[in-house]
This record gives sequence, C-alpha cells and structure tokens, in this order.
Amino acid sequence: MKKSYIVLSLCVLIFVSFAFYESSLVKSFDLTVRKFILGLRSEWLNEIVVAFTHIGDAKVLAGLCLLGAIVLIIMKQWRNSFLLFGSIVVSYGLNLLVKNMIERERPMDLRLMEEDGYSFPSGNAMVGITFYLFAAVLIYQRYQKRWILWTGVLLPFFLGVSRVYVGVHYPSDILAGFAFGIFLVFCFSKLTAKPIEHRDSVNRNNTNTAL
Repeated sequence: MKKSYIVLSLCVLIFVSFAFYESSLVKSFDLTVRKFILGLRSEWLNEIVVAFTHIGDAKVLAGLCLLGAIVLIIMKQWRNSFLLFGSIVVSYGLNLLVKNMIERERPMDLRLMEEDGYSFPSGNAMVGITFYLFAAVLIYQRYQKRWILWTGVLLPFFLGVSRVYVGVHYPSDILAGFAFGIFLVFCFSKLTAKPIEHRDSVNRNNTNTAL
C-alpha cells in the first residue's frame, strides 16, 4: 500500500513539475534530451521510427482496446472489459482537457511528420501507456509472467521516445504524459476483478495460515 502511495505521489510530482515548461530547468532538460535523441537520426532509422510511432495513434489504440474488450467479454470478465474500455476513454478525455488548459505549442523545427493540436502532455504517451500498461496488468493477473509487465512498460517507453525523435513533442511532454497515464493505471488496477483461480489461491493460503 505504501509503495502505491509513493508511486502515485511521484507521478503527481513529475506531472506538476513539467507543467511549468517555461522554467529554465525544464527548458534546459528539453533542449539537452531532445538534442541527444535527434542526434540519433539516420535515413534507415527514420523510416522505422515513423512507422513505429503510429502504434500510439488514436485509431490504433481504439481498435486494440475494442479487440481486448471483446476478448475479455468472451472470457466473461465483464468488469475488466468495461475498465479497459473506460481507461482509454478517460485517459483520452483528460488529455484533451489538460492540453486545452495549458495550450503549449508543439516544436516547429526538425519534424519528420506533421501533427496538429497542442503538445503538453503527449497524448500518445499518456493514452498509450494507459492502454498498453493496463492491458499488461490484466494479462499479468491471469498468467503471472513478469515479461508481460515489462512489455507493458517498454512498448510505451519507446513510443514516447519516438515522438521526440520524429520532432512532434518535447521530452517534458512525454514524461508528463507517462506520469499521468501511470497514475490512471494505478487507479483502474484497484478496480479490476481478480481471476477466480487467483482468489481461490489467496483463500487457500489464508486458510492454511489460520490453521
């Protein structure tokens, strides 16, 4: 429980800190990290990253979410299906709300692709990590394999890096999006329905302990 509060508090701190993107500290951070990532560009890598960054597009996430929700319904996990769908709706809605409140303009130079809308926080990072990490949590609850959680973390991480690489976001946009998304994942994870096998195992352990 204490670890959860620490993570949630850290997410809030990171988001609030980067919301002051006009501060000299955040500007220096953005300049340094962006310069490093853009310095990795090459012709062959550009094509790969431009293609990869689309895994965070709204249409892709919506399609995967709908597919995942249907699979969960087939598995009779109605609550988790509703939560998975709800997580992406809530994340997308809050992202638009915050973007229109803060109104940070996107980087205008060195773009490999065009994007519209405001920059902070990154929608691909925020909605992407909300969906991929929460989906990984749901799968992990059933199969208990750590690589599932690592996939849910690393996939949106590289998605975030790709958004800086293609020139449509600042690094602070990405980290703020991650922080907000992880916060939402923690909240939704508390509402999930645990698999029956897992509950039975916990009950047996509790019974054995009592004996």
